[in-house]
Amino acid sequence: MASYPNRSLLLVALGHLTIELCNNFLPVVYPVLDGTLGLNYTQIGMVALVAGMGSSLVQPLFGYLSDRWGPQWIIILSVAWIGVVMGLVGTVWSYPALVLTVGLGTLGSAAFHPSGAIMASTGDGARRGAAVSVFSVGGSVGAALSPLWVSTGMRWLGSRGTLVVIPISLLVALLLYRRLGRVTRPVYDQSATNQGEGGSGTLVGLTLIIMAVVFRMWFQVTFTTYLPAWVQGQGRSLAAGGEALSVFLALSGVGSLIGGPLSDRVGRWRVLALSLGLLGPAVWLFVVLPYPIQVVLTGVMGMLIGASFPVTIVMAQEAWPHGLGMASGLVMGLPWVAGGVGASLTGLAADHLSLQAAFLSLVVPGVLGAVCSLAYAGVRGRAIGGA
Repeated sequence: MASYPNRSLLLVALGHLTIELCNNFLPVVYPVLDGTLGLNYTQIGMVALVAGMGSSLVQPLFGYLSDRWGPQWIIILSVAWIGVVMGLVGTVWSYPALVLTVGLGTLGSAAFHPSGAIMASTGDGARRGAAVSVFSVGGSVGAALSPLWVSTGMRWLGSRGTLVVIPISLLVALLLYRRLGRVTRPVYDQSATNQGEGGSGTLVGLTLIIMAVVFRMWFQVTFTTYLPAWVQGQGRSLAAGGEALSVFLALSGVGSLIGGPLSDRVGRWRVLALSLGLLGPAVWLFVVLPYPIQVVLTGVMGMLIGASFPVTIVMAQEAWPHGLGMASGLVMGLPWVAGGVGASLTGLAADHLSLQAAFLSLVVPGVLGAVCSLAYAGVRGRAIGGA
């Protein structure tokens, strides 16, 4: 297992912040592009699909490349790439050019995440969960700042306001080059392979972790997609729906900061099983209790979801230490697509039954995710000869 200096953690977290800053502003640009390019809802949906696929499906490929070539150069180049390409989104002249620009730009996100996860998690084997929590929170901050920064740019420059992400990405890439570019010879600690909960490495264990993340994403994508509509259905305003979504996202970041360090102390599969297992009761209470309490439960579910983020990354790496980048790419990339499919199925339930029934059905992915976590614990125990 490669070991990188601890100072790399904050630099990689800064890189994660920059990646998300350059990758989460599209919703605030769509209305402007609608005026300049005449986009319809179907075309906007297709752009969103391309963005999601570009940033997720090819993560395992970039993870494989980071295992072979080392992660630091991929990190540096991806930060520069995503800023320059996504910064051009507001300057495109046609819908095909928009799709191409977004598709190419989001590859920077796909390239960064597995490589960033490697460097974040391998600096201190005893506190890997805490390190990945810092990495995750960096991304959460960037995602929150992205629409605010680009909206400011569009007030100055109109649709070309997306250009404001370019100087930030280039400056951060230069900083990473000066600091991380010197880390050219990672130290391989063979004993680290047997540290952690899945050190001996099993494909079954890795598969179970990926499945747990699939069920988590099914829950998360569905809940965040339909939460504003649910709040409106309770007689509240659209603004109240947006506020509820903000509560979920903000406390998800808090959960990310808590989950990793907690997993270092009590065990990763325990944190994952508890966080996913409590989602079912929480969403059931959310449906049956009145609105003010629903807001509190929204925050609780955000924390539960967030707590599992860093834990699953480290679990995947510990389950498959032979290829940290590949494991990271698989657990961070592919489940987004599967989670979207699950959300679509839940949407069908909402159309044919009710939104209440659709939300109640989210008990299922929560339970299945917890079951996968418990099954992983059994596989891990057999693999290392312990309980």
